[in-house]
Amino acid sequence: MISRAVHGRVLLSLVLCLGAVHLYAQTNTPAPLAGAIVTDWTGNVEVQLPGKPFAKPRRGQMLLEGTIIATGDGRVLLTIRSDESSILVRPRTRIVLHQPSTTNWNSFEVLLGRIRAYIQKRTGGAPPFQLDTPSAVVAVRGTRFDVEVNRLGTTEVDVFDGLVEVAGQGIRGKSVLVSPGFSTRVAMGSAPEPPVPTREIRPDVQSPDAQLQREYSRERLLLAERAAEKEQTEPPDADLNELQDESQESREGPKKR
Repeated sequence: MISRAVHGRVLLSLVLCLGAVHLYAQTNTPAPLAGAIVTDWTGNVEVQLPGKPFAKPRRGQMLLEGTIIATGDGRVLLTIRSDESSILVRPRTRIVLHQPSTTNWNSFEVLLGRIRAYIQKRTGGAPPFQLDTPSAVVAVRGTRFDVEVNRLGTTEVDVFDGLVEVAGQGIRGKSVLVSPGFSTRVAMGSAPEPPVPTREIRPDVQSPDAQLQREYSRERLLLAERAAEKEQTEPPDADLNELQDESQESREGPKKR
């Protein structure tokens, strides 16, 4: 018979083994990125899930921690389902997704390229939305802004609405607050530059509202051109009636005068 002491040691070993297996599963299983999904995409876009090769994204696809998104000439729209915030990943951009936690609020990192963020307002004790770049840390509580990273790792942040706090990577106590209509730049290993009007460093940038208005104007112009083409190809009512009379006369013979 097995003594109680030996039996107890066996049970303890079994519990420790099960605990180790559970801990291994917890630390090695990718967690959903706060409900972020692929809302829509167009053009050349590739997604690499952890441990998988690059593949085309799927609408409604749940993204995991460690996922890499790379765009060629395409773009992809991501939605954070917890608060309906949206991230538009523009062409020639590469980002890697992270899992926010109580000790690190970073949601993703822009490695190269440009994104546009629409972050819903966060109130109360909710942590701010945060993203990283090779040179900067960007934190907001609800705003619209662009982030661009060039091949040297320099980051530019353009703000359209709300306030954005920008700091240099690994540099404490030297952050700046960027207000609407202003921009800042952060070079590798440097603190952010003082904010300046966006038009001074990026005169061609389009705010979301201006871009939307331009797209709306373009759509109205297209509709007007289509209407004009239709009028040119379709005869007026009088001409149409005359053509109908001529067609009927050709079938019935000339009318008696």
